[in-house]
Amino acid sequence: MNVDFVLSKSGRFKEMQSFGQSPWLDNISRCMIDSGDLAKLVQNGIITGITSNPSIFEKAINSGKCGYPEAIKSLSSKKLTPFEIYDTLTREDIKSAAKILMPVYEKSGGKDGFVSIEVPPNIATDAETSINEAVRISSLIGEKNVLIKIPATKEGLDVVSALISKGININVTLMFSLNHYIDVANAYIKGLKAALKNGLNVENIHSVASIFISRVDTLVDKLLNDLIAGATEPAKKEKLTNLLGKAGVANSKMIFNKFNEIFNGKEFSTLKENGANIQRLLFASTSTKNPAYHDLKYVEPFIGKNTINTLPDETIEHIAVHGNILPGTASQELDESLRTIKELSEFGINLNNVGEKLQSDGVKSFEDSYEKLLNSIKNISNII
Repeated sequence: MNVDFVLSKSGRFKEMQSFGQSPWLDNISRCMIDSGDLAKLVQNGIITGITSNPSIFEKAINSGKCGYPEAIKSLSSKKLTPFEIYDTLTREDIKSAAKILMPVYEKSGGKDGFVSIEVPPNIATDAETSINEAVRISSLIGEKNVLIKIPATKEGLDVVSALISKGININVTLMFSLNHYIDVANAYIKGLKAALKNGLNVENIHSVASIFISRVDTLVDKLLNDLIAGATEPAKKEKLTNLLGKAGVANSKMIFNKFNEIFNGKEFSTLKENGANIQRLLFASTSTKNPAYHDLKYVEPFIGKNTINTLPDETIEHIAVHGNILPGTASQELDESLRTIKELSEFGINLNNVGEKLQSDGVKSFEDSYEKLLNSIKNISNII
């Protein structure tokens, strides 16, 4: 990222915030931390939070830069295992980022300024181990503006409720469908109710729910193109073609609508009276995968109150150059989104089924990145 250029175009990012959306960085590395670039982005109001995942750490550590090889060799000399090295490096990076973001956290009254770290993906189906690992990571980092990332799998939902009941802040990740979202919001509310029973101050408990957008289009477009290839009627082919690139936006707008319905509803109102915070909706996977689509396709239509958009470096630059940031776009074109979903279902494409496939693939992808990273650490440190 050309940080100096982005800093000269900070207005659009401040507009996002004035309209109720927090721009978070979908990237982290020691290069950004040590160079001071991360601090510049935070201090100048470009970003107000950071997310990470095993793939991001794998790319950062495998870059061979940022002092990671030297740090790995130093830790390996202390007889640490590859996991222990990974665990140490990631916690150090997250703690450093959390300190940089602390002024944002304090200025927002604890509503913003968070950095996320994920539990190891190889325990995604083990609820008890995930709970223990989340508690351990949170305790060792020791910063109040850290979110522990838990996948929105069946097992993960129980983990979310359990951790919220203990007062641990959570970023629920790998959410792809309306069904996923409803389950995640209910898990958060369940956890808050338990936290109140446990005598905790729920004002200090925070969570975000991360809906992945562009990956939905990637899979649905493939399904549509297969149907287009087999269509013989021109009218059918045209209708299928007109649906390309629409599923991700339609799906996420429906989720935003449900988000407002749940957190302005009766069940949450009692919790709100006790000081509970809304589980903010986070738009993730917002880089445009298909070069034929507008490069801010998953940013400009999703400006809304109490939301977050996690932005890769390249997307941040696109916003700086030509972002058209307007208020309330996330709540617009709901009827069109409903029509899109209905038309997709008429061709046998169910977005909840698509979400299950994407979630399964997402867990596997993070597991692969994690294993690749541990092997790289092993090779660098010469651990046999």
